[in-house]
Amino acid sequence: MSWGAGPVIERVDIVIPESAVATLRIPALAITDGTTDPQWVRVPLSRWRLNPGPALRLPLDPRTATRVRRYARLAPWSVLADLLVLAAWSLFALTDLPLGVRGPALAASCCGMLWSQALRRGLPQQTPIRARSGELRLPEVPVEVAHQWAGQNPGVTATAEPAPRPHSRRFYARSAAGLLAAAVALAAVLANDGREDHILLWMLVPALLCASFATVLKTQPPAPTGPVRRWPPGFA
Repeated sequence: MSWGAGPVIERVDIVIPESAVATLRIPALAITDGTTDPQWVRVPLSRWRLNPGPALRLPLDPRTATRVRRYARLAPWSVLADLLVLAAWSLFALTDLPLGVRGPALAASCCGMLWSQALRRGLPQQTPIRARSGELRLPEVPVEVAHQWAGQNPGVTATAEPAPRPHSRRFYARSAAGLLAAAVALAAVLANDGREDHILLWMLVPALLCASFATVLKTQPPAPTGPVRRWPPGFA
């Protein structure tokens, strides 16, 4: 399916105004792959695992629905798991305990990190994102499904435009400056404190510099990766 002239766009984002969320009519097509017999699952509107907040009941393919349900069961416990990982890693890196104690601590921290990463994959790419303006955005929805959403809900649009940054340019600029200042200050302290500091503290300096550089890049709006189309055509 195409939108007039130009190449076919396989997946687009659905943009839902805040005023349309309460009266939203959701087609019975999976937002993941267009399955016509989907399973309806409550998907959180936030990726915060401790307090995900409200959720939206969405149609998903069976495999994705199973992963989301598992995520909902395990997510509240993941914060505790992360704390245990931090404690185990600190036990390994910051103490002089025997290797028989530090070894299992390292193994436990690695297993915990792998489990945490696997849990984060429980939410699909189509998880709704709430913008600062209040609108919802469902990323990477099949074009045919997006057309159904837009056709049944006035004001809802389908677009291939990249999503805006979640924060303002000033926020990212100030954050980058703060990270850079922290890196410079930490390097100065480590170089002049007259003692042998732990290697992890020195590793933190380039990490802060990299984080500052990455944050600077976010001061620019995201560039489209392909041709931009909107549906309905001409919707502003």
